[in-house]
Amino acid sequence: MSALIESAAVRHLYFSGEAGDIHALEFGQDIAGPPVLLLHGVTGSAWIWHDVARALGRRRRVIALDLRGHGQSARSASRQYATADHARDLARVADQLGDPVLDLAGQSWGALIAMQYASSHAGKVGRLAVVDVEPSFEQAEDAVHPRPRHFNDIGEVMDWERAANPSAPEPLLALWARQSVQHGAEGGWERRHDPFFFERWPFRRDDLWQALTSLDMPALLVHGKRSFVREPVMRDMAARMPDARLAILEDCGHLVPLEAPQALAALLEEHFA
Repeated sequence: MSALIESAAVRHLYFSGEAGDIHALEFGQDIAGPPVLLLHGVTGSAWIWHDVARALGRRRRVIALDLRGHGQSARSASRQYATADHARDLARVADQLGDPVLDLAGQSWGALIAMQYASSHAGKVGRLAVVDVEPSFEQAEDAVHPRPRHFNDIGEVMDWERAANPSAPEPLLALWARQSVQHGAEGGWERRHDPFFFERWPFRRDDLWQALTSLDMPALLVHGKRSFVREPVMRDMAARMPDARLAILEDCGHLVPLEAPQALAALLEEHFA
């Protein structure tokens, strides 16, 4: 791994959420107009959007959030981590920003949160992007695929992330690997999210099929061809939404912002223009 890991110039923001502070990274902060908000998936953070946000930030103000329990955002002592809880945090962020209309892009769980918020806040979402998710699940919320909890050094984090996301560009992978962990209490490194998410993924209780027809804003759906998310399901989603189109990224897995940031940024730049 390179000794130098660089990020774009960002500003750190903190919003008031129900469980405590919601941390965010802001790109293109000097650009006027309503922002684009980016929402990550389970066990992720705002940093996974880095390259996409940097590209979008050339023309738009972009704010990537850490969901509660992730990154530098507060953890819920009572483990209130349902999609509806995150959607309420998003509503509070929107209120604090003060813009009447926002554009939203969410990946995986972030997309479910964006869809739930958009379906219950008519007129407050101008354009929506849904990245690699299904609106309901067959797996139980405690059927979580095992993931390492501890790493001896950042090199081990890089090796794990590279195996999981083989198409990710190396500089972004290095930045994500470093930002995805924190110093462990007993040495080494541990994931920068609530350990709760090693055991349960609450979004597995979601069923947003009926909400799709209410999402009448222009919508872009994006699917990674190598993802476990099923392409026919995403095609069905797009067909049920009043104004949606689906884009397929061929050499890409589930973590689209990490594995195909340039291709995703190009799609989002066009969609949010």
